[in-house]
Amino acid sequence: MIAAMLPPMLLCETARDGRTDSEHLAIFASQLAALGLPARVDVGAVPERAGLHLQFDFAPLLSDRALRPGDTLALLAADQLNDRTLLRLRRLAGDTGVAVRAFGSFSATQTALGARARLAYVLGSEPELFDLGPGAGRTAPPFGVPPLAPRPRGEAPRVLLVGPDLKDPAQVAALSALAPRRGLRFAVLTDSRTKHDWIATHGHALPVFAYGEALPLTLAGRTDLAVCFSRIEGSFRLQTLVANLLLAGVPLLDGTAGHLNACENDAFVPAPPGIVGLDAFLDAEILPNLHHIGENVLASRAAITARPGRVLAFLGAPPPATAPARPLRKPGPAAGGVVFVPTNGVGLGHARRCTLIAREMAADRPRPVFAAFASCTPLVKAQGFDAMPLIGRSKLHAQSHEHDLGNYLRLRALTAGARTLVFDGGYIFDSIYRTALEPGIAGIWIRRGLWRSEQDNSIALDREKAFDRVIVPEEAFPELNTPYSRGPQVASVGPIVQALHLDETARATFRAELAEHFGRPFERLAVSLLGSGVAGARGSQVQALCGLFERRSDTLHLVVVWPNATLEPAWFGWRNSRIVRTTRAAVLTAAADVTVTAAGYNSFHEVLYNRVPAIFVPQSANFMDDQHARARAAAERGLGALVEAHELMTLERLVGRYLDDGEAEAIRARLAFAQLPEPGARRAAALIEETTYGPDAVELDPVADRQG
Repeated sequence: MIAAMLPPMLLCETARDGRTDSEHLAIFASQLAALGLPARVDVGAVPERAGLHLQFDFAPLLSDRALRPGDTLALLAADQLNDRTLLRLRRLAGDTGVAVRAFGSFSATQTALGARARLAYVLGSEPELFDLGPGAGRTAPPFGVPPLAPRPRGEAPRVLLVGPDLKDPAQVAALSALAPRRGLRFAVLTDSRTKHDWIATHGHALPVFAYGEALPLTLAGRTDLAVCFSRIEGSFRLQTLVANLLLAGVPLLDGTAGHLNACENDAFVPAPPGIVGLDAFLDAEILPNLHHIGENVLASRAAITARPGRVLAFLGAPPPATAPARPLRKPGPAAGGVVFVPTNGVGLGHARRCTLIAREMAADRPRPVFAAFASCTPLVKAQGFDAMPLIGRSKLHAQSHEHDLGNYLRLRALTAGARTLVFDGGYIFDSIYRTALEPGIAGIWIRRGLWRSEQDNSIALDREKAFDRVIVPEEAFPELNTPYSRGPQVASVGPIVQALHLDETARATFRAELAEHFGRPFERLAVSLLGSGVAGARGSQVQALCGLFERRSDTLHLVVVWPNATLEPAWFGWRNSRIVRTTRAAVLTAAADVTVTAAGYNSFHEVLYNRVPAIFVPQSANFMDDQHARARAAAERGLGALVEAHELMTLERLVGRYLDDGEAEAIRARLAFAQLPEPGARRAAALIEETTYGPDAVELDPVADRQG
């Protein structure tokens, strides 16, 4: 009964089992899926040692469902069948008698007869053959996916340079001079080795893609002008890329020696061979005529050949022009709006920043939706936002990125129909990178700075190219702000911080409520917020503070921890200390007389902006930001004190000075007159809305007009 209710499936397979053949299979199936066909790939078709990019290419296409009547089997490279392939096909199809559509080079009659006979014998169904014509190594027909609507071109056209010779010093010099042009946005498509060498020498200013890094349709959606420096014929990946560009009306320039592409494809415009001379050629011949050239591309014979109609008809599917509506992915809960994805990080700082920004977004638009790890979900939901759980890493996974494959599928479902993906984190996961690259969705990276000097952030900086905008929450002090990348897409905002304005009456009322809640009257309130225990054990510091405050009968000490923090049983045995699990530490620190805290981005700025006398105990780990630099900057200005984690005696003396010698009130007074940047949550929200809904969305600046 359930099997009868399942929709028909188009299972794509290949007769060859090489790595390149698997890449061709993924490209072919992804093109069909983009056309709305139920294209799938059996899980057994994924090579045992498939690379990372190929695994993510396959992930949305995989199926473990058996073939049944009504399904179709599309077989690539069917002219190169072997016994192992035939055995696998037999196991897949069984006795269902599915329709078989085979692609291959069948110009030789004997080849066609042999393939037809072997497939019919194994599958019990007479196959239809699609002849790719003469030529060894051809596995599938390249075809394009027509865009659903005309693509708007920005003020700065995006130029994709395909296969330039970056080993030639003259070409490298020409590219280095060409790339900084403000009126054009360049990107390079090349092999992995060349990409690695270029980044090692020249950095990340110029976006560089490896051939297998993104599917052809994805790259085509990010291109307004393409210049090809190598022959397209012979590369199924590049042929498919060009086919997608043809159907989108993207101008194509041929920069090969001898103009090989222009000789074989009438849509190509001959250009200077190599990058040398390309700059002047673009200004004189191409950019003034970009629209006219695009119209000629759409009318070319090559564009007509690239249409998918012939392949779709062979597979028994209607062409896009006659189909009533292309059955694309079902819109997700964030359709028309914004999806926030904070990484879990060490604590919950990323999620806190995202919720502060999301709360500042206009209420008359779709409410933001979150995708968050389990540790962040309670905080997000407590702020009134829906959250889809993400999968965390597990030792049970055979590969370290297996959880991210599942997250990629979840994000694809959640962002279907969404306008913008906003990511807050230091490392850009493959799932985030792939989703941000997708055509039709804008990507925004909230990139907190102050990276440690020993950190290797090359992958993150390389993947910045997937994002349309980078929002950098600044630090409170200018010497802590280091630009890691530049460009019109990078925008700095003030610190993202929850600034509470507790007057004396509100502060006294809240302290009285705390005394009643804990059944412990007090005159002094101390709060310690030393981190989650992930970066390093904080048991000795907490124990030392608990012992110190145990001798102060007038003091209540609150040990504030995140809900997911690691606790020690000994912390619960003190009379004057209480453990508080909460995501709302800011209000507790704002009411405190002294706070002992780590110097993470959120806790540090909450202390400064809420005028809380603090002693900073920085955490140190190679995956964290530079908390020492942050704490040192505050200490040098007399706005706090810096204590190393092992300096327990110094910590005890400082607490005494703060509470007994008036140091806390002196720091509070200096904080009241400190010149701090304007908090940036509202500005960040305005930038997200501008990227999502266009410049008109913030013309009247509804965010800034809102009452605080």
